[in-house]
Amino acid sequence: MEQKPIIFITSLRIPSPKGGSFSTVSVDASYLDVLSTCGATPLIVPLGLSQNELESLADKAQGLFIPGGADINPKQYGASNAHESIVDISDERDELELSLAKIFIEKRKPIFGVCRGAQIINVAMGGTLHQDIQSEVETEIHHEYDKQVSLAEYFPKEIHRVIISENTALASFLPLSRITVNSLHHQAVKDIGAGLRICARAEDGIAEAIESEDMDTRWILGVQWHPEMLTEKHPENKILFEKFIEAARG
Repeated sequence: MEQKPIIFITSLRIPSPKGGSFSTVSVDASYLDVLSTCGATPLIVPLGLSQNELESLADKAQGLFIPGGADINPKQYGASNAHESIVDISDERDELELSLAKIFIEKRKPIFGVCRGAQIINVAMGGTLHQDIQSEVETEIHHEYDKQVSLAEYFPKEIHRVIISENTALASFLPLSRITVNSLHHQAVKDIGAGLRICARAEDGIAEAIESEDMDTRWILGVQWHPEMLTEKHPENKILFEKFIEAARG
């Protein structure tokens, strides 16, 4: 029986129902479910580990998955000021994810990032972000969660189309050149990081996916939407996880 690849998935800290200084280290189960379904063994990486511990642990995994979440601290990509819309910054989580991304990049192990995860990949490779799309880009597409319904109702909603760039790895993965996606982000890739390229855009030009310039030697993919929430309605999204895990198998 073929051994399943171990995929690290980063965590976040949330307040505990106990109150006070108690907290819970958490990962959304939807990520664990799709990684498991597609043939991987996901392992949650807790916050607070040292650089040496992360480097040692990375030798035991075959891939890194970076999930969605709140905004990255703008200081991580050289911005002197934070837009007023930026909330819930976690320097602890930023440090964990950026450190792990750089370690896996150096070790040339596959990385897949979703929403915030795609932005982490870009920042780890020297790129920058639009801190608030609506303030910086003229667009009629509302990329951000509108808060008119619950997240459970909003996640599966089809918000806008994404155009896949020709002659990219992403184009070779997917059977369609245009896909319809959900959208829950107010930030996006601005300046692309070294060794990366934009491989899909929304119809307003906003970067919706990034990948390594050489996927054969350094498998890196980041998408701005949440494919884990669309695998049943739009099965092409499951392919992204399958390709990631196939790369992790080596």
